[in-house]
Amino acid sequence: MTNPTTKNIIAQTIATFHADEDGATATEYIILLILIACFVIGIVKVFGNTVSEKFGDAEAAISTRVTF
Repeated sequence: MTNPTTKNIIAQTIATFHADEDGATATEYIILLILIACFVIGIVKVFGNTVSEKFGDAEAAISTRVTF
């Protein structure tokens, strides 16, 4: 049989693990990061070609008007 101090230490350790929310917080941040990454990837897939064309048009307009 264990002495009361060992029981107290075990109970305190279990209570500490139960109260510790660092792992849950890290998991929430990872889930949030994954959702943001999926959102950005979706936006790039939807608007990527349009934005690329607009930058290409702007580059062409600038290069035709600039003389060296």
